[in-house]
Amino acid sequence: MKTFEPSMVFLGGNHIENYLAYELQCDNMHCYTTVTRNATYLTNWIAELLSAFVPHGGRRLRVSMDMIWDQFVNDANLYPPVTLQFCYEHTCIIYQVSPPDNFPRSSLEHFLNHDHVDFFGFEMLYKVQYLRQAYNLVVRNWFDIPCQACLANPTRYRNVANLSIQNMVSMDFSKQYIKPSNFLQSDWRSNILPIDKVKYATLDCFFAYKFAIRVSNFPRPN
Repeated sequence: MKTFEPSMVFLGGNHIENYLAYELQCDNMHCYTTVTRNATYLTNWIAELLSAFVPHGGRRLRVSMDMIWDQFVNDANLYPPVTLQFCYEHTCIIYQVSPPDNFPRSSLEHFLNHDHVDFFGFEMLYKVQYLRQAYNLVVRNWFDIPCQACLANPTRYRNVANLSIQNMVSMDFSKQYIKPSNFLQSDWRSNILPIDKVKYATLDCFFAYKFAIRVSNFPRPN
């Protein structure tokens, strides 16, 4: 099986607003991603996304969500994540939680609890519980992608509710999605993320968005 060979191009940035912009190319797919530690920039990104969305006829806004930690998180010791990631269509944002107390709670409160926004991702129960326990943030409408895939198409996904993103990429795209072995190690709280970190953090959330569209469009079993 062939392997994806994604590439990332730096497009520029704004040091005053504290963001960097990149373009990701992965076969015939592409997206634009912004990396920021500016909570106001994240708030504006969310506001632009919501302002372009008009709910009607049961239409819902589907967004993929991911989080990365630089160490193990458990209920007894709630370490902050190092990144938050969101993707919609061909646009993604990576918010760096650096310093660790720079968590954008006020930017996320309305967004995560929005009536018409559905959040999709992998290991979502774990992430939703973390946000509630650590920051009292409620994710109103959330869906775990492997669970939704199994419900929608149990024959194809063999009722395996713990499929990883690599498993699902291989099954649905017939290509391997391989990340470097040191992907989660070091440099996540550096002022400027290395481009490989940006690339794979973007890809995780971008692929999750692709699956969010697929699993939410599957016909449901009776």
